[in-house]
Amino acid sequence: MQIVGAGDKTYILLSGIEVPTDISLSENVKLIPANTSHLDFNTAVSICSRPDDIAVVAAFIPRITAQFEIVASTPKELAAHAWNSSWDALLLSAIFHTEVSFNLQSDTEASSISSQTNLRATNLHFQGLTQASPKKLSDEEVSWINTHFSDARALLDKEKFQTAVHCLASYRWHSMPRIKMAVLWAGIEGMFGASTEIRFRLSLCIARFLHPDNADTRKQKFELVKKLYNSRSSAVHGAKVKGDIKQSVEASAELLKELIHQSIIDRAMPNEEDLVP
Repeated sequence: MQIVGAGDKTYILLSGIEVPTDISLSENVKLIPANTSHLDFNTAVSICSRPDDIAVVAAFIPRITAQFEIVASTPKELAAHAWNSSWDALLLSAIFHTEVSFNLQSDTEASSISSQTNLRATNLHFQGLTQASPKKLSDEEVSWINTHFSDARALLDKEKFQTAVHCLASYRWHSMPRIKMAVLWAGIEGMFGASTEIRFRLSLCIARFLHPDNADTRKQKFELVKKLYNSRSSAVHGAKVKGDIKQSVEASAELLKELIHQSIIDRAMPNEEDLVP
């Protein structure tokens, strides 16, 4: 990402998620609604500072539905917080199983963008360019963020959690289902670290981690994970995948989402030794 720090406030424009109200994610970052419907194409293009920005602005400005409002006391600190907000976008993508893009930076909030605004692309990779409707957060989901997002941020200090979040947030960037499976299972397996009897131990760890108090649900999860692991192995090793691989991709993504949610709620990563002594 290419981030500019100027003054004491900046905005990262987002698509893929829609919020009903302002949500404080940290002392420096707030997730707030955004609307660029007032902005015509010619004005948007005319305020691009670099030629390469034009394509990104043209693609994403009509899709902007939220924004990060980022504040800091110095331009250097502002740039650092804006840079780190990419992890907030990835966390939101993973937590709500959506695709939050963060490709544009503005020195004014979305509804005030005009010919006087400094608007620029933060990257040129076009991740998050989709026709899918944005994820609209409910009041309950806003409450969940208010309760748990700081714990999710704290877990980012752990490389295994970072990997899991990035895998779930980014698997859609690949077009081939086999690659999507490989990415998702890199996140799933990386949360545990089983090195022997992998399918059995991993299935048991996941079932016990997600459903410690419900034997029937735990057994069902155990069987599901074994089945998905078989699909994962076939996909990664080039063998024929039994059943619908797209369904296996979505089930694997849902599984990784559950694991991330439970880690956030527990404020800790799963411990394999505790789960399978």
